[in-house]
Amino acid sequence: MAYREFSYIGVGQVYLSADGGPLLTVGNASALSFSFDEEKKTQKDYTSPGGGNANSLSRIDNFTGSLNMIDYTAANLALALRGAVTDITAAAVTDEAHDSAGVGGELIPFDFNYDPDIAVTVTLDNATPCVEDTDYELTPNGILTIEGGNIDANGVLVSYTKAVAEQLEALVDAGTEFKLFFDGMNESQNGISSAITLHRIKFSPAQGLQLLGDDYGEIPIEFEVLSDATQVGAGTSKFFKLSQTI
Repeated sequence: MAYREFSYIGVGQVYLSADGGPLLTVGNASALSFSFDEEKKTQKDYTSPGGGNANSLSRIDNFTGSLNMIDYTAANLALALRGAVTDITAAAVTDEAHDSAGVGGELIPFDFNYDPDIAVTVTLDNATPCVEDTDYELTPNGILTIEGGNIDANGVLVSYTKAVAEQLEALVDAGTEFKLFFDGMNESQNGISSAITLHRIKFSPAQGLQLLGDDYGEIPIEFEVLSDATQVGAGTSKFFKLSQTI
């Protein structure tokens, strides 16, 4: 068979299925890679001078991978932080109570993201209305008290409309198993298809997460590839398979 140049530049989308559920995309991801650790045993050749090995045995010790996601969805953050996500629907919130120290410049965050297009009202606990830009300023997630205003140590009651949102609670998941499918193409070969299936993986918590800065944030996360006993048959890998158009 004549030599054919077959370089590779991968593009495509990564999909994950949690515990047998539907395969859902992680969105834009900039990297997907694998690595292998080898456990090797050798037996020295003592029969003649010069050394060398009479035999060797090599096993794969760890099969791991990394995924770099760049869409900061709650679902992706949950993977990085072993979290659980709750969908928040739009609804009116009435007289949500908050404590206050009664000092100027104090941030009082709301319990939910609010809809900035719908009026927010703030009152003292005795029902006295507070005035925006006199007693408080609105921030993206609550109010900031103004020095000399009427908000005191008795706290406030706030009423607003919850925005449609996703709420993440971090470090509440013990480590869900996933199936990973890469719906890929080889861009350097005119976009021919390249599909990868990892049957069982578990993600490790992220070692770092960028939440403030000048550059676009990334969610780098590592995972371990586990053996899947349901994959049977001669020549069938219990770990992953790759198929590509030629």
